[in-house]
Amino acid sequence: MTKNKVRSMQILAGVFILAGSGAVSAQMNGALKDRAVSDAGALGLPGAALEVPAVNVPFPAAANYVFYPNPNALPENCTNMPVVYTKDNDIYKNGEKLGSDVSSYKGACSGDVAWRDSYGRIYRNKTQLGDSGQEFLIALYTGDVFWKDNYGNLHKNSAQIGNARTYAVADHTGDVAWLDDYGRLYRNGTQLGDASRYQITGHTGDVVWLDGYGTLHKNAEELGQSSNFMVADRTGDVAWMDHYSRLYLNKAQVSASCQSFNLREDGKLLWRDSNGDDHYQ
Repeated sequence: MTKNKVRSMQILAGVFILAGSGAVSAQMNGALKDRAVSDAGALGLPGAALEVPAVNVPFPAAANYVFYPNPNALPENCTNMPVVYTKDNDIYKNGEKLGSDVSSYKGACSGDVAWRDSYGRIYRNKTQLGDSGQEFLIALYTGDVFWKDNYGNLHKNSAQIGNARTYAVADHTGDVAWLDDYGRLYRNGTQLGDASRYQITGHTGDVVWLDGYGTLHKNAEELGQSSNFMVADRTGDVAWMDHYSRLYLNKAQVSASCQSFNLREDGKLLWRDSNGDDHYQ
């Protein structure tokens, strides 16, 4: 066999390997195809042997991409989430019919289902909680249903709490933090003060908030003037800095000069001081 024929067979082998592997499109570059057909003729092979059916081979995904979690994924430690589905406008929980004319629903790890029918009636499982409902939430681990009616009144299950502009629910405790139209902040039925910002911890139900003067509070307790703060969702601890770069954990000062800090969900505090040294507590 001549050197030219060996070379041509090597080229042909490379073409077939690439086309078969899906690494490139089966539609070859025109120049490469012409060369391969010419080499095939030199070897006495029919040119049609190189006609690979056109297929659309997807290119590899880009390195930077957005991660979307599985929509069927359950929250952590959720062992009693019911199977909820609708059929012919009826709603079912674990195969049992709850009602009709469903428009929206949410299941909880407590095994409960909150749902609204097309007439605005709010239900927890088979029990009607009220009517004229516009929006609702269910606490994942207690099954309490929070909802607002057409007049802006906030309800917990069937009990009215107050007229709320915004609200947030603690999934593990069933507590609710809410602001009225005048900017007054409440934890359940207890008024805390006038707030410019607030959040509630999912595991403990503590409400951490800033008033209009920049003073940081945890529930009814005043912590101090804060420029920045973080809350540990599992423990309710609060890490914060004042305007002089002093760092605190709840009411205890932990550093006289802090560059940056981070508070984990379990209450572990990590920070860097003004000298660039790292610490944890």
